[in-house]
Amino acid sequence: MNRFSDGFSDNSYEDLLNEYAGESLGSKTSKPADEPVKKAVSQPLKKAAPKPRPKPEPVAAPLEEPVFNIDISHKKKPELLPEFDLVKPFEKTEPAKAFHIEPEQSNTMEFSARKTPLNKRYPTAKANEIKEENTEVQSANRRKASPVAIFIANTIRKIEAKKNGSAESDINEESYASATTKKNAGILYKVNGKTKIDWNALSALIIKTVKTNKQQFIIFGCCFLVAILLSSVALSCINDVLAINRDGEETIEVVLPNDADTKTAVKVLDEAGLIKNSLFCNFFLSIMGESDKGYLPGVYYFTDDLGVEKMIDRFKTSSTRGAMISVTIPEGYTIDQIFERLEKNDICTAESLYKTINSIDFSEEYSFIAKIDNKEERYHALEGYMFPATYEFEQGADPATVIRKFLNAFKSRWTEEYAARAAELGMTTDDIIRLASIIEKEGANHEQFGLISSVLHNRLNRSGLYPTLDCDSTKDYVINTVSKRVTSTSKINSYILAYNTYECVGLPAGAICNPGADAIESALNPDATQYYFFRHDKNGKIYMAETISQHDANGRTVNQVNAED
Repeated sequence: MNRFSDGFSDNSYEDLLNEYAGESLGSKTSKPADEPVKKAVSQPLKKAAPKPRPKPEPVAAPLEEPVFNIDISHKKKPELLPEFDLVKPFEKTEPAKAFHIEPEQSNTMEFSARKTPLNKRYPTAKANEIKEENTEVQSANRRKASPVAIFIANTIRKIEAKKNGSAESDINEESYASATTKKNAGILYKVNGKTKIDWNALSALIIKTVKTNKQQFIIFGCCFLVAILLSSVALSCINDVLAINRDGEETIEVVLPNDADTKTAVKVLDEAGLIKNSLFCNFFLSIMGESDKGYLPGVYYFTDDLGVEKMIDRFKTSSTRGAMISVTIPEGYTIDQIFERLEKNDICTAESLYKTINSIDFSEEYSFIAKIDNKEERYHALEGYMFPATYEFEQGADPATVIRKFLNAFKSRWTEEYAARAAELGMTTDDIIRLASIIEKEGANHEQFGLISSVLHNRLNRSGLYPTLDCDSTKDYVINTVSKRVTSTSKINSYILAYNTYECVGLPAGAICNPGADAIESALNPDATQYYFFRHDKNGKIYMAETISQHDANGRTVNQVNAED
């Protein structure tokens, strides 16, 4: 048993413990051995007032302070008084730390345990050794490698290795802990005069900083994300107006409906993917004072390199996007022939033109179209109103703009005199156009238009005797034109009944071509004759007849001429 010199007695450490527990140590305050010791756990021990005694002489400090690292965790804890802290070291599960018990001068000859700094309890070398050992243990415990730290370190190392073109292997928990517990380790270190970065230490520092300032980092992260989001939205809005960084390679089809206003136009552009922020575009256009009037319905083709303002302008006016091309549309061309010629001249595609006339109702813009009451029965409702002439078109023009150019030409040619003359004949504008389309197709030349017009008018005026017009051109329209695009047999049969004047009564359901000015004037002003029949030979010569017998005789003559070489 170790013993120590405290300046008072040579009792052992166990005797001191017994004395603290109330056992006899030979002092005046000790109790008899047979008297049970009263435990004072719940209340402090009341000390008897010490009798006056002479002040003891100062005890000289020992020359050397022996140190005892006492581990009594295997022994039963004695019942100590509450004011003593002697039992607290034994309640901890970590290894017992070195401490030194120093005598404290007291009238009651009691002792108190006090922790003294290592440099006062041990020689300098021993104190440094223990401090270094404790620091190493704490550093190792504190710098245990976490999976997140290892992942960050590996990621940074791989990026640097890829940049330098060298191979870099992953680190494990052992190597990470070894690297992060080096003495005097720093983030920057020098190797052969070159400064390098200890990525392990840097990742550990980052993780430690984040953990220490978790709340600040969360706030910063949220603010950063909000800033990125707002910046992204702002850039997207600016892009809708200025079309920055858009290649414009893809052409997108847009259909602007009738009665469109600014909000409708913006919605159409948004659905087509040409803009990203419809609310901002509506706000921007309202600030710019964009009017809700003047929108022209139709099929438009836009590229994404146009800003919303330019696209809105295109909805209202025709813009030049290419070279001007002159195209001549002959008299008597059908819509199918016109669209084919426009496509060959790179004005716009035939498909876009078909889609325009089928999806856009031009009745609100043109009264003569509004007065057509059987649009659903017609192959093309606009057939007859695409006025044949020579036009200047922009290469790559909008199909709706092209259609309007034809309709505007017809509108300008249909004068008030024409309308008045049609009313005198008891016919509408559409009646004259349907009649003129037959005259255009049946006449071999303009000189024959007046005669053919008189035959048709005579038969219409005596519909009781001649209910049908019996014109081959109306039958050929269905066979040679309609059947090329309509594949349904039932649909073709319905068109035959509607257009073939050998089947239908009076005028066909619609025009069979687009007549020129001469044919229209001939329909308005027929020659005064009593003819009800006419024929042509292969040379285009016309044979007129008043009766069926004359018509049959003309037929025999035509056959002879056609049989000649």
